[in-house]
Amino acid sequence: MASLFGPTDLKPSSVHLQQRVTQIYDHLYANAAVRTPSGICTEVGKLLHAAMFLEEAQGQVPAFSFERTDLRALLNQEQFRSTQVATGIRRAFKEMNGSWHLYQDTAELLLSDLDIAYTAAQLAGIPVSDRDRDVFGDTIEIIRSHWVKRVGGQYFTDHHVTSLAMTLLDFDPRRGDDLVDICAGTGGFLLAGINHIRRVLESKGSKSGFESELVRLASKSVRGQEVDKGICDLANASLHARLNSGTLHLVSVGDSLRLEAFQTKSRNGLAFGSHSCAASNPPFGTKITIKDPGILKGYDLAMTTPRGTVGLIEGWGKLTPRAPDILFLEQNVRMLKPGSGRLAIVLPYQILSGPQTYYVREWLLRHCKLLAVIDLPTETFQPHTGTKTALVVVKRRETPLTEPQLDCDARVFMSMPRWIGHDRRGNPTYRKSSDGRTTDSILTDFPDVEEAFRLFLKGGVPSTVHPGSFGAAYSEIVKDGMLRINALFHRPSTASELPKQKGVSKGEPGGWEYRRVGDVVKKIFFPTRFKRDYVDGTSETVPFLGGANITELIPTSDKWLRSDDPKLEVLRVEAGWILVTRSGSTGIVSSVPEQWHGYAMSEHVIRIVPDPQKIDPNYLLAFLRTRYAQERLARGVFGSVIDEITPEFIADLELPVPRSRALLASIAKEVSESEQARQKAIENMTRAVSRLNAALTS
Repeated sequence: MASLFGPTDLKPSSVHLQQRVTQIYDHLYANAAVRTPSGICTEVGKLLHAAMFLEEAQGQVPAFSFERTDLRALLNQEQFRSTQVATGIRRAFKEMNGSWHLYQDTAELLLSDLDIAYTAAQLAGIPVSDRDRDVFGDTIEIIRSHWVKRVGGQYFTDHHVTSLAMTLLDFDPRRGDDLVDICAGTGGFLLAGINHIRRVLESKGSKSGFESELVRLASKSVRGQEVDKGICDLANASLHARLNSGTLHLVSVGDSLRLEAFQTKSRNGLAFGSHSCAASNPPFGTKITIKDPGILKGYDLAMTTPRGTVGLIEGWGKLTPRAPDILFLEQNVRMLKPGSGRLAIVLPYQILSGPQTYYVREWLLRHCKLLAVIDLPTETFQPHTGTKTALVVVKRRETPLTEPQLDCDARVFMSMPRWIGHDRRGNPTYRKSSDGRTTDSILTDFPDVEEAFRLFLKGGVPSTVHPGSFGAAYSEIVKDGMLRINALFHRPSTASELPKQKGVSKGEPGGWEYRRVGDVVKKIFFPTRFKRDYVDGTSETVPFLGGANITELIPTSDKWLRSDDPKLEVLRVEAGWILVTRSGSTGIVSSVPEQWHGYAMSEHVIRIVPDPQKIDPNYLLAFLRTRYAQERLARGVFGSVIDEITPEFIADLELPVPRSRALLASIAKEVSESEQARQKAIENMTRAVSRLNAALTS
């Protein structure tokens, strides 16, 4: 066997591995006798274990290494050379199974000689048993991602997310931990759990019997359930290939939203209140609500007023259709051991911060201790969906609280990683070197987040390892009236803190007064959404402007409303009002010039009606454009698909007012002059364009 594998100078990177495994998958899917995704995964797994045996038991590292002429022949499917190589690999597989007993005694490689040799050639030069790199796990993960995208139609949870979840859960079956996923999909979190066990074993210096110990621990500790049988089969195939669990099905078929599925221990060992760790990415979206009363009646969160909420009586017990992610959150918490069970779950951003999902956060904080929140990059589930999500980690309380309580000693790990490793089209993204050249290293900061979390647990400052990671005080979360738990809202200020006692100028009263924005204006609102009847623009119609128009000199909108439209009045804006975009590109601040008085404005723009008796409107306009205000407006963003902020959030902003009236007046004066200049610019530009239009059409 050794004579068939000569030296090679190939040293493939992780990017090369992904490219090569992709080529293996495409080749086998089109040519092999075993062409199903699950079959391909199983056969590649067998071949990888043969390679591991050659490296670990026979010291042949890397297992697959060829002279360049031989490598070329194998990739070109030259029959004689391929048969030589395949014969050696088949013999290695039999020796491996006879020693490690990972497969049935009669098991053999089902691929043809040509396909075995082609696969080995693609893996040439890669040490499969390299302790610094999980080549086996990465290969199965890459194959799984391909069939998910092509066959499963599921949202693929990136392995950076699933790997981070295992670290945050501190999953370790040597301590008796188990890991369950009740909406397992194609098994991404469970596969991450198996790979995590491997890393744990390696960190403890395990060497002898390594693979058999991995199989033993994972086989007894990893379980899942999936409602779709086809997807369930794919999950089992990838887990079998990684683990070689024989006929043991780690993922079973079942509807995990039905209470009867777990009230007693299922055939797969799943039961309420029994598990140390759970991890899941449940299906999300308001368009796929659960309406079956038989399911809804078993959930607190399906009530108009959730059970156990203090002080809310009206509407008690009325069932309400719910998005499955909300119900799965409650069901996952039920699976955990009271007092110790931990859950890592991917949730839409709306649940973490939206005003309409306050009841979900209130229920969660009463039933669980919040351990970590990771705002995931927007590209995480693209190109399949643009929904913004977060990874939330909690521990189930021994008994639920009657209401969220302060715990001044508790700290919550939060992070905002920037890069997931692919762009919004799903294409890999790579790091750049100091000279601007693209490297072959995947661009992701998730490993840094893991390191920051470890430092956080030791009492260190996470931001010294990863600038987007920090510790948040649990007391600040429960003191927030909306119980927002997204990392963006609690992110430490990048701007200097607002001054409290600092003097303003010599000879003037020093310091600042702090007022709530809502207390110094007449009204903050936006109109309700309703169908608009647009017409052609004439001298008798009213322009309709959107958020993109509010900073323009001459609005470019081609939408117009009739002057007698009965809905026009609620849409009109008045000169001097302050405007803030509330959805999409949130937080853009402008004002209504005289030229736009009476124009109609989209409901996507919040109106602030100033009260000059309480604060000069020009000073308020200046403040809303400062970096302090802009940063705070950004913290108030919620929404899973479209960013939004609310009038209530703007009303709660803290407005610093200088005690020096001279400073306040001078700032307001400069803003007033700029607003007058803007109005003059609008008039001049409008007049010039009108003259040119007339000249061009005469």
